[in-house]
Amino acid sequence: MQRALAACAALFIAACASPPFERSAATMDSGRPMSERLAMYEVVHYDITTDIDVAAKSIQGRAAITIRAREEMDILELDFDGQFTITSVGGWPYHVDTFGRTDDKLMIPLPNGLPAGDEARVWVEYEGVPHEALRPPWQGGFTWAKTPSGKPWIATSFQGEGCDLWFPCKDHPDGEPGGLDLRITVDHDLVAVLNGVLVNVESTDDGRKTYHWRTEVPTNTYGIALNVGPYVLIENTYTSTNGTVVPVKFWAIEDRQEQARDLFEREFIPVTQWFEKMVGPYPWGQEKLGVVETPHLGMEHQTVNAYGNYFRRDDYGFDWLFHHEIAHEWFGNVMTHKTVSDLWLHEGFGAYMQPMYTLELMGAAAFHARMYDSYLRINACNAIAPRQELSADELYFDDQDGTGPAGDIYTKGSWVLQSLRYVVGDDKFWQATRILVYDTPNPELLKPPIAARFRSTDDFVKIASDVYGEDLGWFFEVYARQGALPVLDSEQIDEGVQLIWRHSGDVVFPMPLPVAVNGELRRIEFDGNRAVIPGVDIDEIDIDPLMQILRKLPTVPTCEERRAETGA
Repeated sequence: MQRALAACAALFIAACASPPFERSAATMDSGRPMSERLAMYEVVHYDITTDIDVAAKSIQGRAAITIRAREEMDILELDFDGQFTITSVGGWPYHVDTFGRTDDKLMIPLPNGLPAGDEARVWVEYEGVPHEALRPPWQGGFTWAKTPSGKPWIATSFQGEGCDLWFPCKDHPDGEPGGLDLRITVDHDLVAVLNGVLVNVESTDDGRKTYHWRTEVPTNTYGIALNVGPYVLIENTYTSTNGTVVPVKFWAIEDRQEQARDLFEREFIPVTQWFEKMVGPYPWGQEKLGVVETPHLGMEHQTVNAYGNYFRRDDYGFDWLFHHEIAHEWFGNVMTHKTVSDLWLHEGFGAYMQPMYTLELMGAAAFHARMYDSYLRINACNAIAPRQELSADELYFDDQDGTGPAGDIYTKGSWVLQSLRYVVGDDKFWQATRILVYDTPNPELLKPPIAARFRSTDDFVKIASDVYGEDLGWFFEVYARQGALPVLDSEQIDEGVQLIWRHSGDVVFPMPLPVAVNGELRRIEFDGNRAVIPGVDIDEIDIDPLMQILRKLPTVPTCEERRAETGA
């Protein structure tokens, strides 16, 4: 232990004001593979205090972090943006007054060490100008905007960059705290809206207000959000399928109250009730189902989803953005990815629920049209669930050509789920989904608070296989672990029509197919990668007439062909 402290001694300085660092773009990336020191502890609680200076676009903050050691540790490593000046550090039960910094890390020594199972509390006071979002929410940070009437409008979005752009934290899916206290001080004519339940609002000596919010359930660190503006609260309640009376709240800017009320009345409760019917009870009914209008498009901030879609209905009759972010309360906030490389479980399910809702509202033709539009945006360059742990940027963006969001964790992810639903059938698909989210096929029996669950792709493989009664490892290996789509070949042979799956790597891929034979729709099972439809001519069949199965269509270019065309 002493050798470890000595090795880091050059980093440690007394807890006087430390100058900020110039943080590189390479380190501003959420959910990077977890370091050894981050893995040594779990976060029990964050207590975050933030004083906002709108004119200077700056904050003064104090973050108190309670941790529990998983193994003996002598240094607490935290992720923290180097742009901030640290003014002091402290701790309990130890006297802490030194720290070390890099441009994205904060190292705090724990005198005499912290034994496994013990808790400690460390606090950091800091100030500075936080990183400003360049293109929120895709390139996130703090957004300092104005409402149409010219009043301050502030929001945070950190999924790609991490909670450390606001406060010292463990920036990894494993860093979910058991609870949060958030105290935000703003000018008297503004409202601060955050996660959880509003504890109180106190006036300060200088005529401002401090909003104290608290949540007592685990929360994604990127799902912790700060929202400030001239908000008007629109509210109601509904009774969940598990009997909980859920507060439903929408904080809209005062400029657009009429549009906000229309969206609230038209979609908030009906959409939530549909999710409860399809998946299970709203997970955070003891706190709120909350939405806040933001100057950026949106983000799945737990119990306070960001919404900035200007109240637009899409061609299918509802607001897809509102629907997508609410989906993440189930797929992302209560069912949370174990690593960033499992993030397709958030986005694939979140994206698939919009076509499923379209099916509810408009029928099968609209559903298939929406799925086809999604198919045309699949890149099929990289795996959506790579076995190695990637960062958020590496997963969200096609890092091979740098052209921007690859989107496959959305588009291909939703098509993987569509194909899985065909393989196992509707009942077993939704049963597996409920077990994935709630760990039970009967979630309506659960009462809040409903425990969050970390899930991996391998977890979903096991759950789906157990429900189906057969090993589905081959399915996920080809569709989720590989980038390229499988190709289906068909040819006339003496026995009839032969179908062969190709480009599935070394994996035997017995993916069944819907085929119309002389107008009669059949499910064709495969023996390995091959199936034969006996006694028919090839012009008597129509393969996958409703386009239900994910595969490479001849008319759609491959990833390599697109790159060749663009010169990337």
